[in-house]
Amino acid sequence: MTPPTPATRTRVLVIGGGPAGSTAATLLARENIEVTVLERDRFPRYHIGESLLTALHPILELAGLREKVENHGFVKKYGGFFRVKQGTPAGHVDFTKNTLYKYSWQVRRSEFDKLLLDHAREMGATVHEETAVDDILFDGPRPVAVQWSRRDGARGRIEFDELIDASGLSGIMAQRYLRNRHFQETFANVAIGGYWTGARPYTDGDGKVHPGAFSMEALADSSGWTWAIPLAGDTLSLGVVIHRDTFRKWKEEFGTNRKIYEHGLSLCPDIRALLEGATFQGELCEWADYSYVADSFSGPHFRLAGDAAAFIDPLFSSGVHLALLGGLSSAATICAVQRGEIDEAGAAAFHDRYVRKAYTRFVVMVAGFYNQIRQQNQVTLKGVEPLNFQDAFNLIQPVVSGNTDVNHKDLNLDVVRRTMKYTTDMMMELHNMPTGNPVAKLMSRKVLDENIGDPFDAIDGKYIRMKRGSLGLVEMGRVEGWFQSLKESFVKVVLKGRDTLKA
Repeated sequence: MTPPTPATRTRVLVIGGGPAGSTAATLLARENIEVTVLERDRFPRYHIGESLLTALHPILELAGLREKVENHGFVKKYGGFFRVKQGTPAGHVDFTKNTLYKYSWQVRRSEFDKLLLDHAREMGATVHEETAVDDILFDGPRPVAVQWSRRDGARGRIEFDELIDASGLSGIMAQRYLRNRHFQETFANVAIGGYWTGARPYTDGDGKVHPGAFSMEALADSSGWTWAIPLAGDTLSLGVVIHRDTFRKWKEEFGTNRKIYEHGLSLCPDIRALLEGATFQGELCEWADYSYVADSFSGPHFRLAGDAAAFIDPLFSSGVHLALLGGLSSAATICAVQRGEIDEAGAAAFHDRYVRKAYTRFVVMVAGFYNQIRQQNQVTLKGVEPLNFQDAFNLIQPVVSGNTDVNHKDLNLDVVRRTMKYTTDMMMELHNMPTGNPVAKLMSRKVLDENIGDPFDAIDGKYIRMKRGSLGLVEMGRVEGWFQSLKESFVKVVLKGRDTLKA
C-alpha cells in the first residue's frame, strides 16, 4: 500500500519524530495549529537514552501523555546510585524524598518514542514516516520550504510558516545551513553498550536490595564510568563510557569493542556483582564523539530542539529531558507569537535562552562530576559565556541563563571552577554525601525539579503558560518580579567568591 503524499503546505513543519519533535507536534495540535511531522525512519527504532527524569511529568501531563506512559509497563525509577570514586560509598538520589514527582521511568526508547509519535498523530498532527528532508529552502535567513523524498522514490516540496528542527544527531539546520555546531572536547567520549538478562538487582552498602534502581559506577582507573539501567522483561541495559583517547588506546591494546567492553566492566566491582549469573543478549552498540552544542537554538521562524540543538552526556539522563523541554518551548513560543503575546524576535530569543539555561545547568554539573571521575583540574565548556553564569546559583534551581550571541570565548577559569564546585557540592549533597557547604545543601533540595511553567523561572520577565487552550508566554507579576530580583542578588553574593553563607 502506497503511503499518503505530504501536502504542499502546512502551518508548522517538524523535522524528526523523536521525543522533541513529537512533543512539539502534540502540543501544537492540541492548540488547533496545523502541524506536519516528517520522520526519516519507521518507528519503532532503537535509540540510546533509556533513563528519564521526574521533571518530565508536567510536560507529559500537558501533552495528554502521562497516563499512557504510566500504563505502558515501563520500569519505574525511584532514584539512582552513583559511585563517583572507587573506595567511597555510592551516593543515592531518592526521588521519593527529593522531588515533587516521586518517580520517573526507565524505558526502551523504541517503545517510548513510538508511543509519543503515535500520540502526536492521534492528537491531530500529520505524520509521515520514512520521509527524509533532503534540502531546506530559505527566503533570506528564514526557512520557508523543504524538499523531501521517500524510500519508494516519491519526492516533493512542502512550504511552511514555522520550522522546528528536531532531526537529532544529524541536525540538518545546525550542521548544513547554520554551520554552528561545536563538539565538546571535555565530553569527547565513546560509549559501548548492550543488554543482559538475569542480572541481579542493585544492593546498597547496607545490604538493602533496590529492584529497578539505576546505577552509575566510575571505573577503578578513573578512565570513565558505566551505566546500569533495569528495563522491563528482566533486561539490564549496561554501557561503558570512556574518553575518545582512552578508547583509541584500548583499541590498540584489546583489539575489539567486545574486549574493550569487558575490560571496562572488569574495573567496576558493583557491576560485576550485578552480572553474576547474567547472560549477554544481542549485539554491542557503539556511540562516538556524541557531545556537542549549537551556537544558537533559534532564528527567524525556526527553532532547534532536542539532539538537533545539543547533546551533553548520558551521565544525568539529560537527553529526553532536554528534548521535551525543547519541544515544549518550540510550541509555546510559536503559540505566543500567534496570540500576540510577543513578537517573533522575542519568541526566538526566549526559546534560545530557555533551552540553553537547561543545557548549561546539565553541562556544568556533568563537568563537575567528570572532574571527580577523572581527577581533572580544569575544563573548557563550549556554548557558555561569562554572562551565562550570572544566574548560576539561584535559590529555585542551579541553572545558568543562556545568551543568543555565543562566541565561544573561554570562560574565566576561576568562575568555571567556582561554578563547578557549587554544582558538584550540590549534587554530592543530593546524593547524601556531605560537603560542609550549607548553600549547596540548601540548593540541592530543588536540583531535580525544573519548575516548568513556574513564574520564578522567568526569562526576561516571561514564563511558559502550561495550560491547554492557551499555551504561550505570560508576564511575571510584581511580587514574582521582586522574588526574581532577590534571587539575582543572592547569585551576585555567591559569584563574588564566598564558599558558604552564614546566617
